[in-house]
Amino acid sequence: MSTIEQTDRHYFQQHGLRAQPPETLNAALKDAIGRLQASLFGPARSELTAAEVAMLERAGVDVDQRPGNEDSVFQFATECAAILATSMTPAQVARMLGLTPVRVRQMIRQRALYAIRVNGRWHVPTFQFDGDALISNIGQVNQRLPELDPVSAVRWYTSADPELEDSSGHLMTPLEWLGTGRDAHAVIGIVPDR
Repeated sequence: MSTIEQTDRHYFQQHGLRAQPPETLNAALKDAIGRLQASLFGPARSELTAAEVAMLERAGVDVDQRPGNEDSVFQFATECAAILATSMTPAQVARMLGLTPVRVRQMIRQRALYAIRVNGRWHVPTFQFDGDALISNIGQVNQRLPELDPVSAVRWYTSADPELEDSSGHLMTPLEWLGTGRDAHAVIGIVPDR
């Protein structure tokens, strides 16, 4: 393994992500860009429905962006690819949590686990876990979360919110709030509307 590959693996591990071989990350990035390109470089705002414009804007896409300035598109695609590349299969989640794969798929159907279905396969993003355990009460929040693309879901869970303030005045993210064992109702109260 080269020094660059070791550095990359170390970087992912430092950020709580399972290290992936570069070819896996590259394939996930190509897949994400390929799926996004048609909608992001397609018709102008005037040719999209209001629902399509709203969905793209919620995902952080500037629908009025001029060609040649793809930074937000690149960022979105990169984030999406990273989420998919570091996600786990239901079988992996089952082994980690000591559950059966059937129970994990049931949790996905009940929306207690946030998961993305790509090419007929479920991908469970790792942001929902603290080490080898599911973050306390995250299932209650996931069940009330509207249908969000993976980038929007991760961005929401990892953005500080003024409604989630600890006793020292520190604004917390929904993940931090839940990770400290606080009541899920405060987070449920700020779940975005669709």
